[in-house]
Amino acid sequence: MASIPTLVFGGATITAEDGSFSNAVEVSSLFETLKAEGITQLDTAQSYGGGTSERLISQGEGLSDFLVDTKHIGGFAPGSSSRKEIFERAIASLERLGVEKVNNFYIHAPDPKVPLEETLAGINDLYEAGKFNNFGLSNFNADEIKDVLRVATEHNYILPKVYQGNYSAIARQLDNDILPTLRDNGIGFYAYSPIAGGFLTKTTAQLTSGTKGEGRWDPTSPLGSFYHALYGKPAFFEALDKWNAISEAAGIPKAALAYRWVAFHSALDARLGDVLVIGASSLNQVKQTVAALKAGPLPNEVAAQVASLWDIVKNDAVVNNFDVLRPT
Repeated sequence: MASIPTLVFGGATITAEDGSFSNAVEVSSLFETLKAEGITQLDTAQSYGGGTSERLISQGEGLSDFLVDTKHIGGFAPGSSSRKEIFERAIASLERLGVEKVNNFYIHAPDPKVPLEETLAGINDLYEAGKFNNFGLSNFNADEIKDVLRVATEHNYILPKVYQGNYSAIARQLDNDILPTLRDNGIGFYAYSPIAGGFLTKTTAQLTSGTKGEGRWDPTSPLGSFYHALYGKPAFFEALDKWNAISEAAGIPKAALAYRWVAFHSALDARLGDVLVIGASSLNQVKQTVAALKAGPLPNEVAAQVASLWDIVKNDAVVNNFDVLRPT
């Protein structure tokens, strides 16, 4: 059977306000469950919960058993990526996490307000100070990745070794040029949002009538507005209806269908060291996700039906989530 990719737990639900894991006891229980399921790497960011995700992670018992990754806020706070500020923000992240260094340190999104040379100088300062193992990029397009490689090479700075991008059955623009760029330059791929922020677990009715969604899909909240901008389009609702029909006919739960398709039928390749970033709002969801992946590849007919949905949405799909926020 095909290998299950390495799994990393995304820390967006570890936050002090409205988080699924919002205190030290809950985070400790999460860590215990993750370790029992063979997951020993955590991914967080300065932007998650305004830094509360990093702080809560530090309070979980057994943190020393995990590799921890975090992200400089970058383009989500334009102008934040000067040489001085990127260093200071990283030190603050390490203090919140209670660690001397992290495994992967990403730029969460490109920052158009700061010259790339200056940003990468700050990244290199951090690396030379021993504050992280691997430099990563997230939400950069292919040309931006190439620019980073060029500037870093010209200045003899550390090169990116990992890349985190939005990837699911309905988010596959990375196949066109980003993944080839990563492969050509030996950069590992971390796929985030394999269930499209939960979109693939919903129905069209849930997202188009009444409150138009709850939690992260509440359109009156900043996060809900963001997700509706990503997926609240007629083509995506058409694909969602077909998705639900595929799930029902195959007898495979929707979340399991999403995870199994990305893990075993997409361009994600565990043999190349590609990684799947999973999320959960409960301990049971962690267990369900791992159990789903242990079931292995989908039946060929089901995998083909899922793959066909891309033709419905590809003209409306963004490359990465940050594209919704990019200056026009």
